[in-house]
Amino acid sequence: MFPKTQLPQLIPNRLGNCLDRLKSAIWQDECLVSVAASEPSPTQLPLAEGKQLQLTPVEPCSSWGKLFDQRWCRVTLNKPADANTWLHWIDQGEATLYVDDEPYYGFNVAHRYCRLPEGVKVLWVQSSCIQSAIWHPEAKPMKAGSLFEKAFIARRDDEAWGAYHDLKCLFDLALDQRRRENPQAPEGLVGIGFQPLLERHTPVLRLMFRGMAEAVDAHDREGPAALRCVLAGLYKQLRDDKVFSRCVLTGHAHIDLVWIWPERMGELKAVNTFATANRLMQEYPEYKFAYSQPASYEAVARREPSLYAQVLQRIREGQWQATGAMYVESDTNLACGEALARSFLLGQQGFSAINGNRSRLTWLPDVFGYSACLPQIMAQTGVDYFFTTKLKWNAVNRFPYSSFVWRGNDGSEVLAHVTPEAGYNGDVSVGGVVGPMLTHQQADVHQEYLLPTGYGDGGGGPTDEMMERARRLGNLPGMPAMEWDHPESFFERMESVKSELPVHQGECYLEYHRGTYTTHGNLKAAFRGLERALQLAEAVSAATGQRWDLEHAWKRLVFAQFHDYIPGSSVWDVYLEGVPELEALAEDQRAKAADALNVEDGELCVFNPHAITVKKWIKPTAKKKPVYVTLPPLSGSCIDNVMTAEPESVHVKGKTVSNGLASFRVNASGWIDRLEWEGVAVPLSGPLGQLTLHPDRAARYDAWDIDRHVLALGEVCKAKPTLEPFADGPQRAGVRVSRPVGDKSTATVSFILEAGSPLLHIEVELDWQEPEHLLKLHFPTEYAAAQARFGIPYGSVLRAQQPGSMGAEAMWEVPFSRYLAVFDEGEREGLFVVSESTYGVSVRSGSVGVSLVRSPRVNGFDPEHASPWPHHLSRLEVPGPYSDIGRHAIHLAIGRYDSTLPRERQPASLADTLYTPPVVYTGKEISPVIKALEGGDSLVPCWVKPVENSGWILRLHEVGGRRGELNVRLADGWKLERTTIEEGAFSSCGDTLRFKPYEVVSLCVVRE
Repeated sequence: MFPKTQLPQLIPNRLGNCLDRLKSAIWQDECLVSVAASEPSPTQLPLAEGKQLQLTPVEPCSSWGKLFDQRWCRVTLNKPADANTWLHWIDQGEATLYVDDEPYYGFNVAHRYCRLPEGVKVLWVQSSCIQSAIWHPEAKPMKAGSLFEKAFIARRDDEAWGAYHDLKCLFDLALDQRRRENPQAPEGLVGIGFQPLLERHTPVLRLMFRGMAEAVDAHDREGPAALRCVLAGLYKQLRDDKVFSRCVLTGHAHIDLVWIWPERMGELKAVNTFATANRLMQEYPEYKFAYSQPASYEAVARREPSLYAQVLQRIREGQWQATGAMYVESDTNLACGEALARSFLLGQQGFSAINGNRSRLTWLPDVFGYSACLPQIMAQTGVDYFFTTKLKWNAVNRFPYSSFVWRGNDGSEVLAHVTPEAGYNGDVSVGGVVGPMLTHQQADVHQEYLLPTGYGDGGGGPTDEMMERARRLGNLPGMPAMEWDHPESFFERMESVKSELPVHQGECYLEYHRGTYTTHGNLKAAFRGLERALQLAEAVSAATGQRWDLEHAWKRLVFAQFHDYIPGSSVWDVYLEGVPELEALAEDQRAKAADALNVEDGELCVFNPHAITVKKWIKPTAKKKPVYVTLPPLSGSCIDNVMTAEPESVHVKGKTVSNGLASFRVNASGWIDRLEWEGVAVPLSGPLGQLTLHPDRAARYDAWDIDRHVLALGEVCKAKPTLEPFADGPQRAGVRVSRPVGDKSTATVSFILEAGSPLLHIEVELDWQEPEHLLKLHFPTEYAAAQARFGIPYGSVLRAQQPGSMGAEAMWEVPFSRYLAVFDEGEREGLFVVSESTYGVSVRSGSVGVSLVRSPRVNGFDPEHASPWPHHLSRLEVPGPYSDIGRHAIHLAIGRYDSTLPRERQPASLADTLYTPPVVYTGKEISPVIKALEGGDSLVPCWVKPVENSGWILRLHEVGGRRGELNVRLADGWKLERTTIEEGAFSSCGDTLRFKPYEVVSLCVVRE
């Protein structure tokens, strides 16, 4: 007889062999089933209609469909299912199993089998031709359609299933521990040759290997049951009741509503995932699942109401948590403040309908930066907590905290958690659990960490295997305690240590994906167009008292805020459907506003949708010449009553243009070499208005990224220009500069002054034909304070503009929400830029480079995503492999910056008044309710919103980081009440209110 453990280095290979044998014994009595399917179709049909389609037999190993096609399959069993009948569905795409005409389970590469209810014999499967679970290691690219390999039923040997997971969990833990104790040890098994010795290792590792070897001895003598008995004793011996970390698992299935698929596929993914989560809860009572995005719940309720009813029951039972606060997981950089706030308002409305109460948690695992105004919006909409994983993607500076207090720019605070070394495809592997535990920076204060678990993007969330690992790994050597729980419960426990947690104040800038501020500029223009149309529509509704359907347009606008939609990181399907929809919704809202204003036999009037006085040139009719008007806030005025004396005309002398308030000179190269405001020259560090062309090839993610080297490679467009001075009457004149750009493109940049305004307007007409390039427009100045100011959805933020710190170096391209300013120290002298619908900019040492357009490969044409979006299988006729090729019209304005400017001249005000212009109508005058806003010029009105009964909300945001006092003078018979974004409570505030830096103020204007 030989001693058992003289050569422990031989144990790992033996364990691996036993695992292979156990795995092969799990599924028994496999039997192919009969499958008949309809012809693939791009039209999605519900089950009732699918049953009426003609079906033909399906052969194993056959490919079917074009990209995003659907087919219905009827599955017929040889005999009714018993309690241990499992259907295996091996198809490349995603599929939903229907039992008794209801969604029962979601099949995908991560979920291949499902236990059938007893007695069923005929089943239906809705199949989608789409590569499923793209992050799964077994996901394969589609070549000739979705490859259907086979469908069969089998019986599960539960003893072998349990024995396999008992041994696999300890085996994986031992291999991980061996590597951690000796970094020179192999990561896995060494199948042939010299076996690494177990020399310098802890006793517990030796105990694990010895115990597992004895369990395999028992298996070889008596089978899986004996192995399990020995391992049960080993687990008991290894478990430690005293651990210093707790892993809170929460079931997660990150669903991109659009991305490498259009919206209809995102809805099917929700049905598929919800059905899977519901079924796993039946198999694993301890399992808890959370999902955000009311847009998905609405889709499931519309498509499959019976499944939605089951989800609501799971919520009531406490296994499922609907949480997330926002209607969709919105991008937080590109929307205006009101649009971002509406994602919360619509979201909380949705969660209240689902849960009977609001969500306390904002769930944004995958967003490309987090605005400094978010904590304030959260605080004003009933949200106390914030969660993400994305900040771990920072490329230059590691985000320093995992559990912390996030303080917004106004001082609002929320509890926040960033799970380090975790994404949104957690698999409960040993490394996937231990990594976040070891990098949890606040583990000494807050011993818990939250671990989203399950495959996302069509992976259906957690799997049976994950459930089994979760049952076994907790409290083993080197492992945390583990438990399924809901995210909100995790944060509720975290509240007890809030005072001991570090504080992060301001924005959470993501050092990655900087191209998302610019990619698909036509989409961003359409999005901003709908924002402005809704701004007009709600102002008209508030002023006239008329109401119409605004919710649908708002929901579609907020849906477009999804973090792979408006950033331009989706496939062509999304934009070929989405851009026309956004444009049509904008036109519809403008038409509804016009209908509310126009009446028969009315006077020629002009409506000001803004809550501040606007001075502007307008053209009353096509045949009348423009007139200069001064419009009271939020009012409709007879044009004859608001016409004012025309200001000094614009003069063009050679290439110099002036209007008494501003002047500029264009040199022979087509750039501005002199700019003055009120006779004072702007200190330029180079010609203003230069176009620079940059080769733009990202190291990895084309649609997402502008890399640092791209900005270093830019060259000024030096092709000979054509200069054309022009005048559109005495009120508007300038110089048009046309030139070739790159190899095939042309640009006409018009520098324009208007009478009565100190602003320099810049209009860019661009025929863009340069793949994989970036075009910037530069404003080089000597306004080189340490920081520059950038608009964000509500308020503004200061960012470093001087090189030096690693934080500043990482901000080579940043977002700005409609305006930015550079200045000398003290913010009393500088230059601002206001933009209609561009969002990306680089600012260094006073030089501003606005990103106009870029043309990376559209998602799906890049190497990383060509597999899940094979263009040879698409039914679309796409414009080409590059975004934004074609014509663009881009509007900007620049002006003199002074932080003490009057409210009407603040860049935050101009961002609205310049591009949401007054509306000429034929109707009745609408008297202004706001007579004047006095004092507190940095508190800027940004929106007027009707309320259901009467009156309206005036939304203002402080944009300069200053405290102050605002006096609101109203017309007789009106009064103010103060409320919040959520409008949950109202309090009388009189005519005067104090405000603090960056505060969002909501005032309800009602009749006395």
